[in-house]
This record gives sequence, structure tokens and C-alpha cells, in this order.
Amino acid sequence: MDVTGWVRRKTESWLDLQGGNWLFGAEFSLMFLSLSLLTTLAAVAFTLEMGINLGRWDWGLPLFVLVGNLLITVPWGLYMHFLGNKAVKESPPVRFNRQRREVAIPRWTEVQAFKLPFWSSNAGFMTYLVLIGTIAFALVPFVNEYSSIERRNTLVLQGVALLGIEIVVISIYLFIVLRLKKKHDPKLIYEIYPWEKLVAFIETQQNVGPSLMATHTFLTLAIPREDDPETALASARINVGHETAGLAQWECIRCFMEEGPDACPEPKQDETLAGYKAKCRQAREEMSLPSWLWKKVGDWFFHRYLAHIITERRIKSLAVRRLPEELKAWSKPLPESQWAKPSETLKALNEQLAQAYERGLKFTRMGPLSQWQADLGGNPLVGKNSKKRGRPKVSF
Repeated sequence: MDVTGWVRRKTESWLDLQGGNWLFGAEFSLMFLSLSLLTTLAAVAFTLEMGINLGRWDWGLPLFVLVGNLLITVPWGLYMHFLGNKAVKESPPVRFNRQRREVAIPRWTEVQAFKLPFWSSNAGFMTYLVLIGTIAFALVPFVNEYSSIERRNTLVLQGVALLGIEIVVISIYLFIVLRLKKKHDPKLIYEIYPWEKLVAFIETQQNVGPSLMATHTFLTLAIPREDDPETALASARINVGHETAGLAQWECIRCFMEEGPDACPEPKQDETLAGYKAKCRQAREEMSLPSWLWKKVGDWFFHRYLAHIITERRIKSLAVRRLPEELKAWSKPLPESQWAKPSETLKALNEQLAQAYERGLKFTRMGPLSQWQADLGGNPLVGKNSKKRGRPKVSF
């Protein structure tokens, strides 16, 4: 069972695990568009009310709010959108190939951090303020009354010229430094490892802060280093919330690798446009009219229709665009005659596990699988680990 929703893509030969609440990120960035529209409409309504009551129409407030949204609210929404795209690109999937019986786990090459010349967080903020100030300088003459039209036109022309120079300088700078940054960025590499040797374990961590304590449970998949088996060459961590959920997630992966794609659930459709439309039809049938109208207000405010389009694009296109060609070649289907076969040791362990389930034993009471290999012919499932109480650390 895919309890964490990490199954993103599945074919007859491979399965992709990739985390992240991408739908929430898309809705959050689109929320800024709704805020811009609402504040602009509120300013227009206020102006209309004042005009009707006082007989004077002053469109300065709506213009001010509109420009403020275009300069502040909308850019923040775009920033959050591109930040979400960046997060998707920097969290490549873990791929399981059942035909080759191998696992591909991503890692990034270790390079020295590249620092943009003449740039920092303060420099970026100051550049943003300078641009806003220049735009305001170019627009203020339209609001204020000057003694002559020539003076107003002169100020506007000066503001537009200054803004054009700033945009050209910033564009040239960004073009150069982004190319340099791309050249020095870490490279994505996939480490391919035999499925039966993959290290997998579930652990619970407690993070203690000044005023709170948070508990997190992770399913970790790791490829050990050849020269130092205690450290990982590449790894992936899935936040499962509870050990039981971690076991269910591992069973989802194991069923795909051992039994085939039909034994593994399909990727959830909650983040696709088709899934959203189906939920809307279901809500219309099951909800009362007031509840359904309130839901539609929320759908509009977060632009959920567009958010699902963005999320589906990220899942199907953006997330796999930067995958290396070696991984794509490794993922191609093989003739059935070339499929890798499970080892005899694994077959024996699977048979023991099936027998243990038939006797009513629970997986969390059996101990690490490494202890089973000591005596495949005996009964290692009934021993010290099966009598322990508490919450053991589960490993595979």
C-alpha cells in the first residue's frame, strides 16, 4: 500500500518513488494571484462608493493598488512558483527496475559552492527596491498635477529611460552569472545497486527544540560505500509518520519487485486534472448546495484547476527532464529471457516469511533479516527478538 503517496510513475519494468507535496506548493503560489484580484476589486468598489456619495471620481487608489500588486504581490507568487519548480528539479526520483532487479538512487556530485559575484541576499533586495522606486518615479507624474505637460512628459521619459537601463544591466548580469552557476552546479548521478543488497531500515527520530519536541519516522533506502559499509554512497529517506506505515510502504516496493506491477498500487490521481474533475463531480453529488458553493470559493481562491495542471506537468515532464541518459537507457524494457532471477537465498527467506505469517507471527517481532540467514533450515523466527517488547528498530 502506497501510504505516503510516493509512487509517482509506474511501468511494466520500473517504479519511481518521489516525495513532495507539489499540489500544495502550486496552490500556495496561485493564492497570490487571488489576493491581487481581491485587493484591486476592493479598491475599485471603494472608489465607486466614494464617487456615488461625494460625486467625485478619483481613480488614484485603484491605480495605486493595481501597481502595488503588480510590483509586490504578483512577483512573490511568481517567486514561489519558480521555487516550487526548483524543488522538483532538485529532488529526483528513486527508480526500481524489476527486470534487472536493480535500484537506482540519485546523488549529487560534491563540488565547491559557487558564489555569484557582486551578489548577496541584501544586494538582491536592494535591486528589487531600486526597480520599484524607478517604476514609481515613472508613474507618479500621471497621478500628480504639474504646471505644464512638458514637465510631466520629461519626468516620465526620464523614468522610463532609467528603468530601461536598469533592466538591460540586470539582464546582462543574470545571463552571465546564471551560465557560470550552471557550469559549476553539482551534477546529478545515479548509483545503480543490486536489489537484494539494498540497505533498508525504519527509524524514529526525536528532534527537541526550545519549546517543542517533534517525532519523525523514516524509511531509509541506502547504498553502502565499498570501502566503508557504515556510510552511504547514496540514500533516500521517506517520511512515513509511523513504523507501521513504513512497513506498508516497503511492502509496496517489495511487491512490485518480487510479484510484478499488478501487485503494486497505481500512482495516486489526487494531483492530476482528471482526479480533480472526478472529485468535483463526486462533491456535487454528495454535498449540500451551501457546502458545495463554499468549496467552489476555495477552489477559486487557490485556483485548484490551474494548480492541478501545473502539478501534473511537474510530475510528467519537469521531474524527469533532467534525468541522465544513462538512467533512461538502463530503464528500457528487456526481453523476458534477459530478466534477472532472484537468488536462492532470497527464495528461501521469502518462503520462511510466508510460513511465519501462516503461524501468526508479526514481522515487527522477527528481528533483522540478517539474523535469519544464520540458519535457513532451522527456525530462527522464534527466538530472542520475537519475545522483546516495545518498539524495535526495524530493518530489512
